[in-house]
Amino acid sequence: MLIALLAYAAVMLAVGLYHVRHVGSFREFVIAGGRQGSGLVTLSLLASMIGGSATLGLADLTLKLGFPAFWWLGVGSAGLLLQAWLLSARVRNMGACTLPDVAGIAVGPEARALTGLIIAVTWTGIVAAQFTALSQIFSVLTGLDDTRALLIAVSLVVVAYTAAGGQLSVLRTDALQFALVLGGVAAACAWLYAASGEGIGAWLAGVEPLNDRFGWSDLGSLFLLVGATYFIGPDIFSRNLSARDGATARRSTVIAAVVLFGFGLLVVALGQWAAAHGVNGGNVLVLLIRDHLPAPVALLLGLGLVSALVSSADTCLMSAASILEHDFLRRESVGRTRVFVLLIGGVSLCVALLKSDIIGLLLAAYSVYAPGVVVPLFVAVMAHGRRPLCRPLWLTGVAAGGLCGFASGVAGLPGLPLVGMGVSAVLAVAALAVPVRAAARS
Repeated sequence: MLIALLAYAAVMLAVGLYHVRHVGSFREFVIAGGRQGSGLVTLSLLASMIGGSATLGLADLTLKLGFPAFWWLGVGSAGLLLQAWLLSARVRNMGACTLPDVAGIAVGPEARALTGLIIAVTWTGIVAAQFTALSQIFSVLTGLDDTRALLIAVSLVVVAYTAAGGQLSVLRTDALQFALVLGGVAAACAWLYAASGEGIGAWLAGVEPLNDRFGWSDLGSLFLLVGATYFIGPDIFSRNLSARDGATARRSTVIAAVVLFGFGLLVVALGQWAAAHGVNGGNVLVLLIRDHLPAPVALLLGLGLVSALVSSADTCLMSAASILEHDFLRRESVGRTRVFVLLIGGVSLCVALLKSDIIGLLLAAYSVYAPGVVVPLFVAVMAHGRRPLCRPLWLTGVAAGGLCGFASGVAGLPGLPLVGMGVSAVLAVAALAVPVRAAARS
């Protein structure tokens, strides 16, 4: 398995180095020139969304919640469908390079800088979550007690090929990575249920959308905090902006939403099988690989999980680095963006070496991003070209929402991000209510 991991890392690095010579401009580096077809955009969307939380984290959550854990990805699928309906084509046709660039076009330069700062900081936590999950899977795949050296090596490879080839490298590697993760999860599901003689009937018996451990209020909170990041997220928007046109962006998003829904069912099915057979004492998927799957299926699932983590990490690295360069510094230097990839990757790796809670890291990041950015940006995009906004009110909404999310993490108040989302929504809508002449003066 160690040899397979090293070979995998070598292939990813080779792809990145190959695309160095194809990067001729900042737009090539950040959105692959904005001319990609629906097949590549769809695969890259899926690979980017399916990371540590959608695999390792979701399987563990199934042990705690049962089937309702599915909603971790279910709300994501719903968010994507909403985006395809309302935003995908509209955003692609704005001609932006990043999500904060969209805010800048719709609202103004202050909006671009503020949203850029929020995203760059919070997305570092998401990269750290992927690196954290890598450390968990490596210990089982290699049999090593201390996998820090391997984690550092593979993380550096991810950072290196992302910095080298930019979005061109990320898009090309994502297609292979998604094929590996889907193949691994599907093969493991098929083998476990077939080998135990239970079949699909056993799985259907455990299907319950909600239960006493996860009710309507939990679903609502999850939709607002997690589903919102699929509706408006910098990594997902980067795929829309890479598409050749608005129709391609919308079509790719719809297909990705449907596939994500099915993928979530597969992962939850693995978690349910583990719960029914007393698999506990560690990460569910890792234990299935170690104790319950034959070697070929275990190898495929193992490489698939690594691919899921790597593909999410490289996309988030690109998003955070390009946003710092393009929207915070307001420059378009490919060289400096590469430096930002290296710096963000290094910080994320340090966080991953110190913290091991995947879902916790992601929720901390989402709790700052979702209240501060999602609703105000949605209002701004829908109003763009139709009605001016009062910038001070809009910016206050973004800042207030983000600060509520940050305070939630510091003070341990889980309901505060939802309060922040409500405040940002009220202020964003109020920014529309200001008379046109007053909005223009602001």
